[in-house]
Amino acid sequence: MANWENLDAAFAELEAECADIVRGMTVEIFLHTLQYSPQYFGRYASSWTYKIGSPEFWSNPEFDYVAEDQGYAPIYRKGDYPALASAVSHNTGRDSGFRLGDTVYISNGVDHGQGSYAGLIEDGQIKLRAVNQPGKPLTRALDRAATWFANDVNPTHAANLKALKIY
Repeated sequence: MANWENLDAAFAELEAECADIVRGMTVEIFLHTLQYSPQYFGRYASSWTYKIGSPEFWSNPEFDYVAEDQGYAPIYRKGDYPALASAVSHNTGRDSGFRLGDTVYISNGVDHGQGSYAGLIEDGQIKLRAVNQPGKPLTRALDRAATWFANDVNPTHAANLKALKIY
């Protein structure tokens, strides 16, 4: 005979666990987008945002034009740490308010003074150096997630997703 006394508590616990797993999936997609992002001076990779409820199109001022114009800006490649750490720092804790049913926006408003070019990179319309190819970082992160999460998420993977945070 089933015990129906604590059914509301059981459903609330299940919902919270599912929300943590789905939140972890969105964080994993965000972090892989950063990893796949092509870099030259780091502005594009550092300008990704993770936001619940509405997009934020932001261009990271930490990676400015002055150093580039004066010829002393370091040159990076896909996966290099400084730009990725800056993006994570800007988005720290933004995943904490996630609830089932929320929409997460992963967006990029990088601007090089002549308008945003994030869409051009995502659409494959900018020629990239070999160390940054193939580009399309958000598409690649979403494709990876679709493959990775297509099968059942096993208990170990679920635990890893629940522990994953932006910090």
